[in-house]
Amino acid sequence: MVVSGATARLVREYVMGDPVLLECLRKGIVNYSALARRLAEDLEKATGERHSVVAVKMALVRLAEKLESEPIGQIERIIAASALAVQDYISVVTVPRESITRALKIVSQLGENSRFIQFVQSLRTATIIIASEDKDKVLENLPNVIEVIDGQSAVILVSPRSIVTTPGVVAYITGFLARSGINITQVISCYVDTILVLNSEEASKAYTLLHRLIESLRTKYSVARTAVGTGGGSTQPQFRG
Repeated sequence: MVVSGATARLVREYVMGDPVLLECLRKGIVNYSALARRLAEDLEKATGERHSVVAVKMALVRLAEKLESEPIGQIERIIAASALAVQDYISVVTVPRESITRALKIVSQLGENSRFIQFVQSLRTATIIIASEDKDKVLENLPNVIEVIDGQSAVILVSPRSIVTTPGVVAYITGFLARSGINITQVISCYVDTILVLNSEEASKAYTLLHRLIESLRTKYSVARTAVGTGGGSTQPQFRG
């Protein structure tokens, strides 16, 4: 049966927008007929057009075949070869666009003297993520503050260089945490570091879950650990063979 490009595209968009469904489809643990009936109904509600259940099922089967051939192993190997670190007592300060120049100056002045500092600029705002003990130094020099979020922690995943050119690693990590009901306040990618800023109450759970994930993937792919020169007992795993 020929599946129209529109149906295939809509099915893919639907599945890719649902991390749990995506994982089940990738692992082949879905009832294609039942799922196709549900998707056909949802697509009709969303588009106002009817889609054949048979066509939707065929699109699901073909999508599952493509997902099986995707380099998920490469993503998991990168995570297995990663190390975790945590920074507690973090504050998130967001300012409007007109304060960006002043915010940059403050970040530059604090520089290496702050235990933890990140600066992120978007189209209309900028966010300073900083060690809580330095928060007042930021606030006293920034009169126009949109929001301050205290009680945050940063869980940092330090990965091999290949994370820079491998699609899907951050999505894998955030999806993994989302399925455990963990909300992420900010996500920052800095070269090989993936920085997840979370509520401190959830950071401990997130760290534990990610640690277990890394350990299970190290076992799955036979990854060994060797010490790295970062101090604090950090480890950098390497592949055997």
